[in-house]
Amino acid sequence: MTADPLHEPVAAVLRDEVLAAVLPGHEIDPAANLFELGSDSLTLIRLVNRTNRVFQVEVDAAAFFQQPTSGLLTRLVVAQLHGETTGGEPR
Repeated sequence: MTADPLHEPVAAVLRDEVLAAVLPGHEIDPAANLFELGSDSLTLIRLVNRTNRVFQVEVDAAAFFQQPTSGLLTRLVVAQLHGETTGGEPR
């Protein structure tokens, strides 16, 4: 399976612009559960809202809350950029 060319640029923008603004001062591993790192629901909603504004997409917040990691958020954004509109984990 070939890596998606959008994955790394999306991950970089999420890390440098979205996560840094919502969770300043944190170096976040893409697999780290943001709830376990001390984030609350309001913070994660702010993260999804900012992601939607930056990328001009509509990430499914419910799907993100099932596994709140920056890695999943990256995959959800990439799926949206490819025009996938399914809820939950992208295929």
